[in-house]
Amino acid sequence: MRHYELTFITHPALEEEALAEIREQIGNLITSKGGQVTGMDLWGQRRLAYPIADQLEGHYVLMRFELDPPHLPELERMMRLDSRIIRRLLVRTDG
Repeated sequence: MRHYELTFITHPALEEEALAEIREQIGNLITSKGGQVTGMDLWGQRRLAYPIADQLEGHYVLMRFELDPPHLPELERMMRLDSRIIRRLLVRTDG
């Protein structure tokens, strides 16, 4: 398994329940594919450097996890289809 960091920004108007649901969905997908979430940092609502989808702010979340590479496209697809996530960045880390 490889180590990854996923940073994503959600719509600023989301309630805490919706944010928790998004984090749970992503975590469930990772664990259902045999991976493991090793850490999560909630950065809270912050101002964006430039407008994204007509929004000037967003909720930032950083997740660290382990997963086999063949399962990454499904994770990317799930996040791309979720309209509540306005930006995402997935990078591989060195353990």
